[in-house]
Amino acid sequence: MDAKEHAPILRVVTISSTTGTVVNFAPDVSIPAPNGSAHGLLLTNTNTLPNQDPVGDFMAERVWNSVWNDYADFQFLGEKEFIPGKVYYDTIEGARLCHERCQLAVMGIASDTFAHIVGTNPEENQVPIAVAGWVLAYVDQEYPCGTPLTNDKDGNLTEMTLQEKRDFPERMVATYKKKELKDNFGTRTKQISVNGRHWVKVK
Repeated sequence: MDAKEHAPILRVVTISSTTGTVVNFAPDVSIPAPNGSAHGLLLTNTNTLPNQDPVGDFMAERVWNSVWNDYADFQFLGEKEFIPGKVYYDTIEGARLCHERCQLAVMGIASDTFAHIVGTNPEENQVPIAVAGWVLAYVDQEYPCGTPLTNDKDGNLTEMTLQEKRDFPERMVATYKKKELKDNFGTRTKQISVNGRHWVKVK
């Protein structure tokens, strides 16, 4: 019988934290996943292939206990690498680091704190852009909670002026929450470096 004719099965696998691809089809889950990866679940239709496309739908009334924060969408990256916590704008060639204040076509913040991800394509160079939730970002200073933020010329966040809020409301990237005081964020088995970033609410 062709593998595609098999009913979907749920497998524990090790997944790359940056590309979402399966790096180990039969991990020992009693051992923490290597750096840059995490143990997860894969809904597939075969019990043998090491790297196959996921199949089927997943449905539940509720999904609990995700420690990570935001909801991100993978977008094509027009540069070699991306910097988590920096702000990117959209171009025909893909996402690029912002280089003008309150930039036209601003997309959002590159995330390394996402709990949910969509749009991944391992064959493309991509960047996860936070589209909802709270994310760690580079902000030029501390602000009162709720302060509206846009990008500066270096891809950091900064307070919007009254004129910018009036003339370019679509270029608000986030609102300010607080500075993260810990050096690292995450769980016992998976952590990222905060590197002086702040928590902001994506808009």
